[in-house]
Amino acid sequence: MNNLISYLINYGFDRGISSTLTEELPPDFPSSASSKYQKVLINMNWRNKWEVPFSFAHELGHLINHDEGVNYYHSVTVHTKTEYRANSTAIDILLSYCYDNDIEIDNPIVFCEQFGIPFNLEYIVSLKLKKIM
Repeated sequence: MNNLISYLINYGFDRGISSTLTEELPPDFPSSASSKYQKVLINMNWRNKWEVPFSFAHELGHLINHDEGVNYYHSVTVHTKTEYRANSTAIDILLSYCYDNDIEIDNPIVFCEQFGIPFNLEYIVSLKLKKIM
């Protein structure tokens, strides 16, 4: 996971996004993205540790998509369209990681498991993999 986290930090940095990773937050405090500061705050102590890489990519997705304000991972206060786009961008970022590191992807369920993508988003992964295969 360390290689992936480093990749995500650099991915954001290359796009003018800074990252703060912390283990000092409570497990229920969500990661977030601030459009004003072009910065993501990643809770490395998140209650579902396997979701940390996806939540990181998701928050980067909000800033890459130019979503306004402060967005929180699993926030119920933002619009579904915004969250869908951030999820889709996060999956694209994780697919880029795989391509850049010669990691073969042939099964969307395994991909979701490996990268902490919630299974209700497996259909997005399936659609993206069909486009590239």
